[in-house]
Amino acid sequence: MIGASARCAPYAMVLAASAAVLDAAQPTFKGRVDAVRIDVSVMHGGQPVHGLTASDFVVLDNGAAQRIEQVSGERSPVSVVMALDVSGSVAGDKLRHLVAAGHALVGALVEGDRAALVTFSHDVRVRVPLTANRAQLAAALDELKADGPTALRDAIWSALQLRPMDESRPLVLVFTDGLDTASWLSSSEILGAARRLGVVIHVVELATEQAVTNMRGLSTRQVFGNPFLETIANSAGGRLWSATDSKHLPALFTQALEEMRARYLLTFYPEPPARSGWHDLKVSLKTGRAEITARRGYQVP
Repeated sequence: MIGASARCAPYAMVLAASAAVLDAAQPTFKGRVDAVRIDVSVMHGGQPVHGLTASDFVVLDNGAAQRIEQVSGERSPVSVVMALDVSGSVAGDKLRHLVAAGHALVGALVEGDRAALVTFSHDVRVRVPLTANRAQLAAALDELKADGPTALRDAIWSALQLRPMDESRPLVLVFTDGLDTASWLSSSEILGAARRLGVVIHVVELATEQAVTNMRGLSTRQVFGNPFLETIANSAGGRLWSATDSKHLPALFTQALEEMRARYLLTFYPEPPARSGWHDLKVSLKTGRAEITARRGYQVP
C-alpha cells in the first residue's frame, strides 16, 4: 500500500521528481525494430463496428501513410487500473453504488485479464496492484470509506505508473464526482504523461444536473462537470462517461470495459524510421463512416 498525504511537502517532491523521471524513461525507437501500437475504437450509431481488418484502416504518422502489420483486439487480455474517488463527497449512497460498480467490473473480467485498485481523497493509495485474484479485489472494495478532499490529478498519475509491461492492453478507469482540490501535480503534467504513455483512459464522472435559465427566460436542464476530465480522456484516446445518478455507475463501469474489448489494436513499424520528438497520429477508415477514437500521437526521445 502506498499512502501519500497531500498536506505533506515531501509527497510533492516525490511526485515532481517522478514526473521528471517519466520524461526520461520513454521507450526508444530504432528504425524498424520497435512497433507502435494503437488502441482504436470504431463506433457507428453508438455500437462498435466488428469484423474490420488491416486493409480497412488508414494510419498517418506525421502525415506519412503506414503499413499496418497486425490487427488484433478482442482476444487480447485487458489490464485495468481502477482509480476511484473516495473523498468525503462520495459518502453514503454514492459510495455504496461505487463499490457495486467496482464489483461489477471485477465480475466482468475474463481469463487473462487483471485489475488493480487505486483510491484517492486527500492521499493516493494503491490498495491492490495488478492481479487476477478477484477475491482480493472484492475484499478491498468492501473496505472502502469516504473522507477528505480530492487529489484527482495525482491519482491519475499514480494509476498510469501501474501500467503493465507485457502484451496486455492497458486501461485506466477513473471515477470522480468533483473537482480536484488536493493534487500537487498540474493538469499539464498529467496531460503530458497521458499523451506519452499510450494508455487508454476512460473517465466515469458523476456530474451535476441543474436547471438553467437562458436570456429568453426559458429553463433547460444542463449537466455540469469537470472540463479537465474530457480533456484527459480525449488526449489518451479514451472516453468520458457521465451520469447524474450514482445508481448508474455499475452499468457504466462494465460498459467502459466492454468498449475496451471491442477496440482494434493496430500495430505498425514507423516508415520512414521514426525521428525524435512528437509524432501526430491520425486513424481513419478507407471506406464508410464511423466515429474513430484513438490516441493522438506518441513521443520518441
